[in-house]
Amino acid sequence: MSSKIPKQLFNTFPKWVTIDNEAFAQSQLTDPVVSIRLNPSKRIHQFDQNENVPWCVDGKYLNERPSFTGDPLLHAGCYYVQEASSMFLDFALRHLVDFDKQLVAVDLCAAPGGKSTLIASLLNDESLLISNEVIQNRASVLNENMCKWGKLNTWVSNSDPKQFGELHHMVDLLVIDAPCSGSGLFRKIPDYLNDWTIENVNLCSQRQKRILHDSYNCLAKNGILVYMTCSFSEAENEQVVDEILQEFEVESCRLPVDEEWGIVETESEIKKGYGYRFYPHLLKGEGFFLACFRKKDGFVCEDFEPKVQDHKKYGSLLSFIDLNQKIILEQNGLLMAIHNAHNMILQKCLSKIKIIKKGVMLGKLIRNEVIPEHELAMYHQVIYPQRIELSTSQALAYLKKEDIVIESSVKGWHLVTYNKMPLGWIKNLGNRINNYYPNNYRILSKNILPY
Repeated sequence: MSSKIPKQLFNTFPKWVTIDNEAFAQSQLTDPVVSIRLNPSKRIHQFDQNENVPWCVDGKYLNERPSFTGDPLLHAGCYYVQEASSMFLDFALRHLVDFDKQLVAVDLCAAPGGKSTLIASLLNDESLLISNEVIQNRASVLNENMCKWGKLNTWVSNSDPKQFGELHHMVDLLVIDAPCSGSGLFRKIPDYLNDWTIENVNLCSQRQKRILHDSYNCLAKNGILVYMTCSFSEAENEQVVDEILQEFEVESCRLPVDEEWGIVETESEIKKGYGYRFYPHLLKGEGFFLACFRKKDGFVCEDFEPKVQDHKKYGSLLSFIDLNQKIILEQNGLLMAIHNAHNMILQKCLSKIKIIKKGVMLGKLIRNEVIPEHELAMYHQVIYPQRIELSTSQALAYLKKEDIVIESSVKGWHLVTYNKMPLGWIKNLGNRINNYYPNNYRILSKNILPY
């Protein structure tokens, strides 16, 4: 058995689940599985022949880990590099949630954005996702990834779970990918081994229960709660399932998992709540746990009340986006667009949570000219007609925020694209080209190789 795995780890596994410890330990000596999830709103075809992740509609396995940073399509938000096991959220939500309805979803511990981009791809335009991260620097990373995914119906917040608990009965879907001891990611992130202890497992379990209690009241009647970790420990998984079933009026949801997938269905020791475990020696993915619940008490979410807005003042935006079913907000000189059905939710949230991204940031309106923001370029329905297609070398130079040479006699703003996917803005001044790619997004490595 590999000395790489702490012996105490096996003592944290549920005693009623039979696992081949030797096969498990040997799996930790193999290379991590590489997988991505495609953005259905920015469809590309370069991965069409790759093996599908069986429990995720848009998931794909790769044969090796390439230099993702060197692929302009990653920066365009065409796909997200995500661990395959965690994509099981896609299967669970498609089974439990009616996405034809107008929904409010909250991803409570969302950074860096894998679960949030997945949820955003499932929601219809009138539904809303609030992606939250309590740690400020991680919230910035989350905001960047949500901007690149390019959806209007996504907000990003930087708030404590307790603040969401004050949004009584407002949320139809509450996803909690709880901070955990990280034992499921030992193969992928070996440094996690250095910090793993039984004491930390127990501390994580207490934190997970506190997060659940702090935020639970935001969930509406019949709403879905999804609890997840990347831990193997019973204290962080099945024992938390028992806590949920003992403390809240919910029912455990069983999922119709295909036996061929290698996922292990478990039941918590006391309340027999269903959970789903992923072991790397049984499937192509890392360690993961997921459990789902439906709330039985409380009140149903109120219907949305769309706000109507006269868009005459913002007519110059019409060359960038369709303003139908949108309202424009102004904040510190910047314009942003949200769906007109989300205004009522915004008013409820403003006094409760700190929102750092609302819908799509459009830019500044100066003397009837729009100075566009990068987020507008990333919006999957941007319609700006002046576009310039870049080669791979030009695209990488642009993403490094270097000077690029283009052949165009047309002055003004241009949307630069790669494989027809927008990368950002440039402005042709005639004698030079200004590169408007954001400084904090740029590729820093000078020796990055093309994908």
